[in-house]
Amino acid sequence: MQKSIKVALTVIFGLFALPALTFGLYLVTCSIRIHTTNVYYVEYPYLAAASVFVVLGAAIFRCVLYAAWRRSFYGSLFGVGVIFGLATMAYIPDGIPHVDRSMIGDSNYMSSVKSFLGVWRDVNRRFPKNEAEFSEAMKSGPAAWQNRVESPPTLSFYSQGGHRLPYEIVVVNDASGPQLDNVSNRPGVIYYAVSSDQQQYWVTMTGLHNDASRTATLKRWVDRPDEKPVVLSSSGWNLPFPVH
Repeated sequence: MQKSIKVALTVIFGLFALPALTFGLYLVTCSIRIHTTNVYYVEYPYLAAASVFVVLGAAIFRCVLYAAWRRSFYGSLFGVGVIFGLATMAYIPDGIPHVDRSMIGDSNYMSSVKSFLGVWRDVNRRFPKNEAEFSEAMKSGPAAWQNRVESPPTLSFYSQGGHRLPYEIVVVNDASGPQLDNVSNRPGVIYYAVSSDQQQYWVTMTGLHNDASRTATLKRWVDRPDEKPVVLSSSGWNLPFPVH
């Protein structure tokens, strides 16, 4: 009877080790795909993080074994396993690479684009009309920003074959809305669509909704594939456009 109770406690509390072990093995799988196929992926220390989570999962399970099969104060180790297991479950949704890195990085880039294009518009009475002017707008800002606000980065958080991919600018002239069709399979491509009079613009961006994938799609709100594309326009963030 006592042995059956110990086995049951081991199984029940051992489940709290599964999130860390599962996430660690998932990161190992991502690392293998990255090094054996030509996928795009989010820059992240996959193997190092995988090692941490596998060790954590093993430590949690060891605590459970000690708590179930040893007497006296070792029973308190159940609490250690539960605490770390719950903490891991809380961390994983926000800690997966494409959420932790690319979603935040791309959102910051788009926010910087809005600010810097606004400055360009105030000075030139119009928005940039080509890639050269767009790039210049991303490098300049009011004197009050000096040493306080950095220009948008040139490198994205996406990589392929061990090389970080730069953000790539594609200008669509004489536009009446954002570029939503015929976009690149490469992540980190920014489509800057500008009206013929350079008084309106729309920006969309390609990205990954998974940590490693062969194909990028337009960035979606909170990186969910079932959401509508992220559209930044001269009037702000908006979603009045149908998804194709």
